[in-house]
Amino acid sequence: MLFQHHLFQKINWFILMICAAVPLGLFISLNNFHVNIYLIVVLLTFFLAVFLSVLFKHPSYVIKIILLALSIRIVILIVLKIYSFQTGLEGFFPGDVDAYAYHGDALEAIRSHSWINALEGNLEYTYFVAFFYDLFGPDMNIPQLINLGASVLIVPLVYELGNRVGGKKYAITASILWSLFPSAIFWSVSLLKDAFVTLGMVLSGFLILGITEKKMRLTDLSLGICGILLVSSLRSQFLLAIALPILIMICFQLFKGNTNFLRNSVFLVVGIALFSMTLAGENAFDALTNSTSQEETERINEIALDGGSGIALVTMFPPEIRWLVQLPFSIFAPFPWQWLSVGQGLYRVSGLEMIVWYILYYFIWKNRQIIIAQNAGKVIMIYAFSVFIAVSFSLPNIGSIYRYRLAALALLLPLVFYKFAKKKDGKGSLDEK
Repeated sequence: MLFQHHLFQKINWFILMICAAVPLGLFISLNNFHVNIYLIVVLLTFFLAVFLSVLFKHPSYVIKIILLALSIRIVILIVLKIYSFQTGLEGFFPGDVDAYAYHGDALEAIRSHSWINALEGNLEYTYFVAFFYDLFGPDMNIPQLINLGASVLIVPLVYELGNRVGGKKYAITASILWSLFPSAIFWSVSLLKDAFVTLGMVLSGFLILGITEKKMRLTDLSLGICGILLVSSLRSQFLLAIALPILIMICFQLFKGNTNFLRNSVFLVVGIALFSMTLAGENAFDALTNSTSQEETERINEIALDGGSGIALVTMFPPEIRWLVQLPFSIFAPFPWQWLSVGQGLYRVSGLEMIVWYILYYFIWKNRQIIIAQNAGKVIMIYAFSVFIAVSFSLPNIGSIYRYRLAALALLLPLVFYKFAKKKDGKGSLDEK
């Protein structure tokens, strides 16, 4: 049986190599530079996702889930591109207004003497877009494919989180749901930074889980640091969502007399010291300060209410408490009475998706006591709620919330159908592969 298992794995890898080599040879023979770049990005995405799966010693069927996620995203990207050019959007998609700014600023910058100097003070994601425009020409398909790749990398990571929560069934459910959810797909193929922000938050989750264990794994530490670096450079206010569960876990360890308290306290102090000396620390502080200042709040209100999805109720409250008013919107909006009344096609999709999420929320809430009783489940639930809090400091606009909360929803996927899987799997194992 062992020999057959190893033989089957070798056959799978051989077929995998053939499947990669055939299209690679085909596209290279076409001698089209940009098409070759597209293929290289897709193949690198696939092999990096497989590497993460192998790193965690996942079973071979995870590769099939990776292929599912990759294939769906590529098909959706092609369909949206065709739709975009047919409707005169010139490659942009409905709803991704920020993409115009990223593309326009990057395009203007690379036409200058020094695009780095030209973008001084601009958003970090604009640097990312301009870098690839400068390297390969102004082709938005390349950064969009890289965004797509970031979303696919989340598949083995979400699988691993689900596996640690309670075993194989949690992992399969979480990774397949991530592969199929419309918002996870749509924002991953847009010229927006949300796929990378979500990737950074999921990576950071491994560090948060590692803090609760007796011995932190080097893999968890490395992935967590990579995640924090990503988040700090792209959406620094989300560092609040990373810091909050760490502080809560350290407080729990202190009250319980856990020996990990001293180690984690030293780790936290050193981390804060290093972070405060970086530009990311300054950006995070500025973002938090601005979100609670009267002057910045008035500017944010004007931007939020400019579109059709602004939340007027939130703008009526003073800056100090408006995040608390916005929190229910961050978790539940669009609400049931808005599901069929939203105007644009994108927000109709968000309404339909929210119907599914209300069902998933129900299962999570129903089994909350079982989830909280299990250490990994409790940590992930606290972490996801912290992300919702961080989203509440953002623009009071359903469109923005729909994008920003993607990281929280990704983290909740391993907790879906917890009791159902528990009955079939028995007690479950944190290390089951």
